[in-house]
Amino acid sequence: MLELRDIHTYYGHIHALKGVSLEVMQGEIIALIGGNGAGKTTTLRTISGMQKPRAGTLHYLGKDIAGVRPDTIMMQGMSHVPEGRRIFGQLTVRENLEIGAYTVSDRSLIDQRIQEGFEFFPRLKEREKQLGGTLSGGEQQMLAIARALMVAPKLLLLDEPSMGLSPLFVETIFDIIERLNRERGTTILLVEQNASMALGIAKRAYVLQTGEIRLQGPAHEIASNESVRKAYLGED
Repeated sequence: MLELRDIHTYYGHIHALKGVSLEVMQGEIIALIGGNGAGKTTTLRTISGMQKPRAGTLHYLGKDIAGVRPDTIMMQGMSHVPEGRRIFGQLTVRENLEIGAYTVSDRSLIDQRIQEGFEFFPRLKEREKQLGGTLSGGEQQMLAIARALMVAPKLLLLDEPSMGLSPLFVETIFDIIERLNRERGTTILLVEQNASMALGIAKRAYVLQTGEIRLQGPAHEIASNESVRKAYLGED
């Protein structure tokens, strides 16, 4: 479904991604883990068109999307939930969801997808007319994911969905990610500093360090790797 080959991305003179190669197969949950500044967010921004790579190839559903506009990529079935949620705090829950469907012209389809979102996130239904900025962190993350689902994505990019959440909400969000994959067949590329949780639900994983892929393989093998356990799982 998605293939990056030798991707190099820069911020000005800063070489953020140094030959990153990875692939995501349809129906998988893939975890991308690494420390702060490793290049995880830049990888997602490059995939979704928010950052243009300077070299390398980037294919989605067999098409070259390197440098393609983000809205064009989204219309091909890819959604990106950015780090920090980025919901519209002065708009209601329903209005946030409607904005997520700005590429959908069929009003009945928009209403149908909002109701599907409410079925998946009952808490949002209870807060349909509430301003996004008054929601808890966990509820805002639910809203950010539900908004991304308004275009019925084939591939969902999630950037640090557990950041700043209580342990209870972290478990809830990861349960939702698994359900999306299992019940809807949504393919997911997950960037997450909570490596233990990410590796627990992923099929395969990549370890990114200073802009380079240092390790890759089945998630359970990555989780049992001694260097990973010391660096990312908090073990001595």
